[in-house]
Amino acid sequence: MSAQEQPFIPDNLLVDKVIIITGASQGIGRVAAHGFARAGASVVLAARRGELVESLAEEIAAAGGRATGFACDVTDEASVKAMVDRAVAAYGRVDGLFNNAGIDKGPAKLADYPYEDWKAIHDVKINGTFLCMKYAIPVMIAQGGGAIVNHGSCTADHAPAMYPFAASSQAAIPGMTRAAAVAYAKDKVRINMIATGLILTPERVDGSYADYADLLNAYAPIGRPGKAEEIAQIAAWLLSDYCTYMVGSVVTVDGGHNAGEAA
Repeated sequence: MSAQEQPFIPDNLLVDKVIIITGASQGIGRVAAHGFARAGASVVLAARRGELVESLAEEIAAAGGRATGFACDVTDEASVKAMVDRAVAAYGRVDGLFNNAGIDKGPAKLADYPYEDWKAIHDVKINGTFLCMKYAIPVMIAQGGGAIVNHGSCTADHAPAMYPFAASSQAAIPGMTRAAAVAYAKDKVRINMIATGLILTPERVDGSYADYADLLNAYAPIGRPGKAEEIAQIAAWLLSDYCTYMVGSVVTVDGGHNAGEAA
């Protein structure tokens, strides 16, 4: 097996687990969907654009995996409840939740930012994360446990001036994660968070980011941006049975960006 063909998540790491992935239509969510399924999980793929996750589920099934995809708006309580209910109806349980949904807007200083954009970003990231946990946790408790990974950003600690919405919305995720983690640890529901740095998803690699290679490579001491696979790897590990004593942790995956500047 060549290096290109090797799975970026070990085979059988997630075998027999049912995992919901929000924001699965593109970027890290899409990559995680393929990786989790190849590692043995049955994946429930949710995104606002239902046709994209339905198509993705068909791709995964054609490759021998188990997947179901349908539309879900994480800012709508009824939609989130329906997502969890459909996951249980399809597979009988929910072992994991990768809270990955998020939206992005263009850069601007705080006072110049349109309120409607500010509100939309916070609604997806903060309220969406809350609602998905709210409906997944009772299912996990009833079945004897589960694991949740909330996807946040290191902009919560290293705030860029032109992206105040990112710093603000992402800063809520560590607190929410820790509060939920300590509340449900005795129920065997493990809740942790990934704080990511600059990640070049497949869409960004093929887009305008390609024109700023030098700037992007200077972002972190490691000398390059991260890859979507590198975030999916950590999410898979946190959702697996290989880190059962990790509760309320924030795992920073940013190539050393938050640690300091390169020499």
